[in-house]
Amino acid sequence: MKKLLALPILLLSLNGLAQNGLTKEFDETCNCYVVTNHYDNGNISAQHQELESGKKNGTEIVYYFDGKTQYQRNWKNGKLNGIGTHYHANGNVYYKSSYTNGKKSGTWTFKEDDGQTIQIISYTGSKDDGTYAYYHGGVNYFTQIVTGGKMVSETVLNQGIYDQLIAEAEAAKSAGK
Repeated sequence: MKKLLALPILLLSLNGLAQNGLTKEFDETCNCYVVTNHYDNGNISAQHQELESGKKNGTEIVYYFDGKTQYQRNWKNGKLNGIGTHYHANGNVYYKSSYTNGKKSGTWTFKEDDGQTIQIISYTGSKDDGTYAYYHGGVNYFTQIVTGGKMVSETVLNQGIYDQLIAEAEAAKSAGK
């Protein structure tokens, strides 16, 4: 009978070794709180640093269920600031982001999971203002310029690719009805 009682107690104590849910611990090296969230299997799902005010400050890392990094980005006093890197599930870079005091900035390049460029956005400082360049098979086929949150110009650079993609999108839309 003692052996039967010992097994559940042992299993409960081992289960306590894996972290579940959200933890928040003060770290003297950064003079901040380290906030960690876990998947049910105990793997870390996300981790970031917070100031006493609760604002994110420092590096934030989010993980896929299998433990691979999904993205990593930087915060300064509650605002995104600096370079971030987002990854496909296979580990290849999906895109790199750039923020200055919470605003999108710089050039962001988006890639397929095989590394082929699909879009490049050059932000000009306002919310989503900038130049958007679209690629297919490594060819820039279409660009758009957004100013003041509105589309101000569109340019087709490769009519054949553009027409092909429009036809494929319309066929997919029709098939979904």
